[in-house]
Amino acid sequence: MKRRLLIDLDLVICVTLMLVVCMMFFYKSEGFSSVIISESYSDGWYYDDGSKVDFSDLRNGLETHEISRVITPEEVKGADLCFETSNLFFDVFIDDDLIYDYHPDIMRICGTCYGESFHTVDIPRFSEQSELRIVYQPLRDSSSVTFRLMQLNDGGSYLRNLYSVNFPKFMECFAVFIIGLTLVVIGFILNKDTDRIIETVSVGTMAIVLAMWTSSGTKVFQLIGGNPAFIRLVDYLSLMWLPVPVILFAAAVTDKVRSISTKIVLVLVSLNTVITFTCVLCGMGDYHDMLILTHIVIGIGVVCLINLLVSSIKKSQKISRGLKVLLVAFGILILSGIGDATRYYLITAEDSSRVTRIGLFIFVIVLASYELSSFIGLHKKSTEAEVMHRLAHIDGLTGMLNRLAFTEDEREIKNAKEGRYLFAQFDINFLKKMNDTYGHSFGDRFIIAAADAITGSFGKCGKGYRVGGDEFIVIVEGDSCEKDFDDQIPEFERLVKQANEEQQFPIPLVIAYGRSVYTAGAGSFDDTEKTADKLMYDNKMALKASV
Repeated sequence: MKRRLLIDLDLVICVTLMLVVCMMFFYKSEGFSSVIISESYSDGWYYDDGSKVDFSDLRNGLETHEISRVITPEEVKGADLCFETSNLFFDVFIDDDLIYDYHPDIMRICGTCYGESFHTVDIPRFSEQSELRIVYQPLRDSSSVTFRLMQLNDGGSYLRNLYSVNFPKFMECFAVFIIGLTLVVIGFILNKDTDRIIETVSVGTMAIVLAMWTSSGTKVFQLIGGNPAFIRLVDYLSLMWLPVPVILFAAAVTDKVRSISTKIVLVLVSLNTVITFTCVLCGMGDYHDMLILTHIVIGIGVVCLINLLVSSIKKSQKISRGLKVLLVAFGILILSGIGDATRYYLITAEDSSRVTRIGLFIFVIVLASYELSSFIGLHKKSTEAEVMHRLAHIDGLTGMLNRLAFTEDEREIKNAKEGRYLFAQFDINFLKKMNDTYGHSFGDRFIIAAADAITGSFGKCGKGYRVGGDEFIVIVEGDSCEKDFDDQIPEFERLVKQANEEQQFPIPLVIAYGRSVYTAGAGSFDDTEKTADKLMYDNKMALKASV
């Protein structure tokens, strides 16, 4: 299993969920107005057969129902009828006059329901006692089909009250989302060349997915005008894909990315996604009908997660720091998830992610703290390694690459299958005489001046190395390596002349050189070196004779 593919899988999940969130604001729901709370207006409603309405146990089924109550002008006084609906279409009448209708277009990808939506119905003026009627049609036969928070109130006050109740819960989710997004970005910036990118990006993706899922329970997205059907879609997709970043993070921490448990979870999530989308798009069911499959996959995922942790502990015989953090964090998350699942199936709670939001916040803080501390440790080690690498490959006197660096590059060139390489060898004339006559301090100045001339000219087209006391090598790579080298010879000679003029050496700086070209796959690199060395020696003798 390729690690890059797993990273891309995390990114696909993040991007897809964000796109759906953007779409839910682009596709505004029809008849939506923002709203919530004062005194309840749920009493006094009756079905058309005369029985009293219990909004906590509203009649559902797939047939049309009608509820009504008597209202007076003094009772209304210009207020709005404010309420929340869940998965039903409806029309509001005063007597026989239609004053509000809600039949939003639900795209097939969103299923057959729209989730929750808030409404403020402007009640027009009337002069005498009238009948306020609501004719509704459930979109599915379920107890989740209901009217909630029914009030006769000013729409603006209703909205402000609802925001004041739900916004703090939403900010918890938003904080987790920002932490997750930050971890994804940091993971790519700081770990782009290491296997730890899977671990970091998975933690970030997990936080984003969980934040998306739990934020729907705060109902803030519905209040600020998002299409409720897309909000509901984000809710189901987040839960459906949640096992992916969870198992990838656990696999990365335990170093079992290629394990059977990891593959099982990824395959099951893929199958669940395909089956669910097929059923929804073909009209064979809704996301809610397929939710049992998602819960089964999550259950199997928990078993696979436990298997990863147990096998890792058995193998190492010692629980590492990362594994301890993982056990604590997932323990908190799993317990909170079990709590909400129990509330969903046994209590039918209105906010089915309340416990998970608390567990999620603790979970993300624990893992984010661990990841950030790991970043700091890795960065420190990386910096130390970079310094050590530089010390090992850089000549201390001249700042050029040293013999170790040349040996490594030479090995790569010898193993290359193609390419042209110019090999040039340089040698300083009269260095021994300079050292013997004027001391090694003058000799070092000689060497530094030679290195500066070579680097300042040929360093523009190739790499320069100091491989001995007065021996230097330049390698120029490319099809035009000879021309590139020759073009820099005037600059090289100018820099040598400038060094002699500025430093007034007691013995003039003279540098001999010879060059030869090696074509990968044709000839011997060793022969190329010998040719360059011979040409350099001939040049050295000629220069000595001319001085």
